[in-house]
Amino acid sequence: MRLAAPPLPIRVPPARRDAALLLALELALATVQAPAYARAVAGIDFDLPDAAPAPEDRTRLEAAAPLYFASALERAGLLPTAELVAGLFASGTITQPLGPAERLLHDFWRRRRERLSAGEREAVYARVVCDPQFEPMMRALCEAIGAQAGPLPPGASGLREQVALATHAQAMAAFLAQRVDPMAVMAAREIVGDINAALAFMRDRRLQAAFAVNDLWRLVELAGSKAGIPTGSALQHVERGRSGQGVLLWLAAHPGGAALALDPAAPQDVEVMVAAQRWLASVPAGAPRAPLYPQPALPLVA
Repeated sequence: MRLAAPPLPIRVPPARRDAALLLALELALATVQAPAYARAVAGIDFDLPDAAPAPEDRTRLEAAAPLYFASALERAGLLPTAELVAGLFASGTITQPLGPAERLLHDFWRRRRERLSAGEREAVYARVVCDPQFEPMMRALCEAIGAQAGPLPPGASGLREQVALATHAQAMAAFLAQRVDPMAVMAAREIVGDINAALAFMRDRRLQAAFAVNDLWRLVELAGSKAGIPTGSALQHVERGRSGQGVLLWLAAHPGGAALALDPAAPQDVEVMVAAQRWLASVPAGAPRAPLYPQPALPLVA
């Protein structure tokens, strides 16, 4: 009896390094590089809205999403560490050959005076997504999204949950529309581009080997610690930024109404439900909550 040949070995392709981070960056780039975004930046009104956002304010809301993602990467220490590494390369401290990464490092260092400084980036974040009111409102919005994830009890219409979601979505949209000024819209595009440029060399294996590490975030932690850059919980910041960006992009498309319904069977709705739940999982214990009936983000003058 002749035995059959053994089956070919199954080769499982390795997971793409930093895949989740790169997908989130791709989404941020797609947002700030969209033709509609560019047209809106060119013709945006420099007068801030004083009421609930109108349809033309969608660009402001869309800009808040990559800004939130960028602020999370800032907390993780990505751009400050990239600037430090580029400076070390320019000064000749890094002597190992780095191949194509050398040109990327050179270009990043050469453009250092054209980029927003760390202080300027922080000022943008502070106005838009690091305001004390933002976190409680974001938590309330994510909880309202998550409330529609489960099946309804028999006989329930879900109207209460839909109205609650619409209320919190409208409050957050009004809050962001009042704070995302034209400079923030333009800054979002610039900062996301800088993050993309930084990751192009920070993920390079030869550069990581020059610091005796084999991981992007280990490089951030090592290089940042030597310069006093706080980089703790980098991956937690990244996950929080990814999830928050997803929720805020959904908000830009659904800024509010009489009621908002999510369908747990619809893939696009499941995506925002998962993002909201992941964001909530990253909230520190004891974080403040938004009021049940949110007030206008800024007092309106008659």
